[in-house]
Amino acid sequence: MRNFYCSIILLICCSIYSDALPLWIAAPYFPNTGRSASTVFVIGEQAFVGLGYDGVDLKKSFYIFNNYSHQWYNAPDFHGFPRCAAVSFVIGNNGYVGTGTGLSTFSNDFWKYNSLNNTWSQVASMPGDARHSAVAFTVFNKGYVGLGYSATGLKKDLWQYSDTTNSWTPKNDFNGAERKSASVFVLDNKAFIVNGDKGELTNGCWQYDAVNDSWIQKTDFTGTPRSGCVAFTLNGKGIVGLGYDTLNHYCNDFMQYDTLTDSWMPFDSFPAAGRSGAVAFSFSTRAYVGLGYDSLYLRSVYYYAALNDEVKEINTAGNKISLYPNPATDHFTLSYDFETGKKHYFSLFDINGKRWMHSLLSESKNTLEFKTDLLNNGIYFYRIETENKSVTCGKIYILKQ
Repeated sequence: MRNFYCSIILLICCSIYSDALPLWIAAPYFPNTGRSASTVFVIGEQAFVGLGYDGVDLKKSFYIFNNYSHQWYNAPDFHGFPRCAAVSFVIGNNGYVGTGTGLSTFSNDFWKYNSLNNTWSQVASMPGDARHSAVAFTVFNKGYVGLGYSATGLKKDLWQYSDTTNSWTPKNDFNGAERKSASVFVLDNKAFIVNGDKGELTNGCWQYDAVNDSWIQKTDFTGTPRSGCVAFTLNGKGIVGLGYDTLNHYCNDFMQYDTLTDSWMPFDSFPAAGRSGAVAFSFSTRAYVGLGYDSLYLRSVYYYAALNDEVKEINTAGNKISLYPNPATDHFTLSYDFETGKKHYFSLFDINGKRWMHSLLSESKNTLEFKTDLLNNGIYFYRIETENKSVTCGKIYILKQ
């Protein structure tokens, strides 16, 4: 296996190579048939994905994705009846799954998955109407479930679950119109309910404050109104996208929400087909999105790596990388020695996520010198990736005199 060595001097205003850095990266396929309207919950560094509909059968199987090994594993089947459009939340080491729809019935039952002993057990059913396409989230070690669609129509109620008493408490109703198929994320111990179907598709965004049991309307999602989206958090921001919109097509765009400015801005689009009914889950430095429906039931999964993503199993011993001096004043140098046969990309970002440099590393030389003339003092992040996975990333400090 031959190594290549290269050296190239580039200024910050250098021209960008046409080979684009793959911001979304393919992850291992879901290990069963493609499906839509599944549910997911995360405990530690593992995501539990299950239930759903594959176009033929409603499902009760669950699978575990391990963020360290980057692989899927079997989990015990759900102990309730097969269903889709259920919801889930996490308290401690336990995942709670409930509501949803089966062949001929809506549901309000709930089941607890104990991740320590790998078992399911039934807990108290949620009061109120049985339903599907609700939302669920966790704040301050309490589970919350609300909205959705029941035999009586669209819903706007909200219920809080306590694992210490195995009981449900009604909370203040959602302040917007009744709706189903909305998305939800949690930041700073507040939940944000976005989009959904209220009889017509909406792009509304509402914040729920669990401490005060109160709702506040926030700035509307700036994409097209839609339902069946996914939502996740990464880098301290809420990310919402995909879904089925008012233009009658499956979307692949994402928008990013900043709680400090109450504003949305575009986020990098999904690299595969637009879809509805997908799942999303995130760890501290990675977010995963997959499954769903776009006229086919899909198995594909992709991940997005944060700037500080340093998952150790992909830092191979054959790659030698150094960046110096650090802190830097008027310039810094990247020195690298990679395995041949793969394209490698270098990107530099500021702390707000703005990309200042993005280049394909040449195979003919082995150093890159970067001038700091246009950079301000502060922390910057660099990332080096191949076409399908991260190699390494880190920080550099700019301290000009």
